[in-house]
Amino acid sequence: MSRLTDHLTDQAWRHAMGRRFEAVTDEIFQVIRWVLVVGFASYLARVHDILILHLTYWGLAALLFGYIASRFLLRPEIAFLGNPPGRAARLMQSALNFALCVGVFGLTLYAVTALTEAIAAYRGAL
Repeated sequence: MSRLTDHLTDQAWRHAMGRRFEAVTDEIFQVIRWVLVVGFASYLARVHDILILHLTYWGLAALLFGYIASRFLLRPEIAFLGNPPGRAARLMQSALNFALCVGVFGLTLYAVTALTEAIAAYRGAL
């Protein structure tokens, strides 16, 4: 317990923890913001059925995919295989991270679609 108290009174430790917490909440906020924008575009495309709105939705969905890909592929990858030696193992590591990225994106679009359909049905737009 005294170690926790020491940490809580240490300004450098508190600052480091605050920065980590801020980074996590910023990432969560970015994803929520992207999902809301894509969801609104999806809602407009469903309600008005105009080609430009569908293109806008798919363009924003592609940007959301790019953002998710940057989280899973361009920054340090999730180490499914640990720190694999050799080119083939590193490619497998990247392939697993890409599959995770595609899966997360698919689930995100599924959730956006389900929510926009529910909102449109609730508003009587469909």
